[in-house]
Amino acid sequence: MRAQLSKTSVPPAGAETDGPVRELDRVRVLQAVTGDDDLMVPVGATGTVVAVYADGAAFEVEFTEPVDTLATVEAAAVRLVERAVR
Repeated sequence: MRAQLSKTSVPPAGAETDGPVRELDRVRVLQAVTGDDDLMVPVGATGTVVAVYADGAAFEVEFTEPVDTLATVEAAAVRLVERAVR
């Protein structure tokens, strides 16, 4: 019997998903945001944090799917999905 994979990203058991978001962490946007090149990033898109601004008040996030863009996103508009391996 084959296991079915969920399309939603679930952190692996024991993954740290609390605490401050750091560079290279994966995050999911909780609201649509506009990328630096005016492309719309839809709710639920995941990206990688490439910069942290004002002690975590906002982040520069690189998205590759469904659009390829960078966007500055306020902390309240993201949810940590996966910690970067350190």
